[in-house]
Amino acid sequence: MATVYLIFALVIAVIAVIFALQNTITVTISFLAWEVTGSLSLVLLVTLAIGVVIGLLVLSPSAIKNSLAASSHRKRVGALEKELDEHKSRVAGLEKPMPVTPSSESSKSSATPPPADKQ
Repeated sequence: MATVYLIFALVIAVIAVIFALQNTITVTISFLAWEVTGSLSLVLLVTLAIGVVIGLLVLSPSAIKNSLAASSHRKRVGALEKELDEHKSRVAGLEKPMPVTPSSESSKSSATPPPADKQ
């Protein structure tokens, strides 16, 4: 995947160089009290870069929020998986067959004779 990004970045860089070579006209930009003179391609590329930075600043709060939410969800999933393992082990312990040993009740009942029927 990294090679795809590298190829994509190289294509964009080549397009930017071609654009800069074809648009060398000098323009003057006025904003409030400032005046900047530069080539058209440089002005457009700087404006594009400023737009990208503004877009990243707008998107960053939601990206940070989603990252924090995902982190808390991963922690919760880990805790729930641990709890599930504990419950599975308890269930497995309860499902084990109990060893058959003579109980104290069966020995008592054989020692005393059964009650006689009264008629």
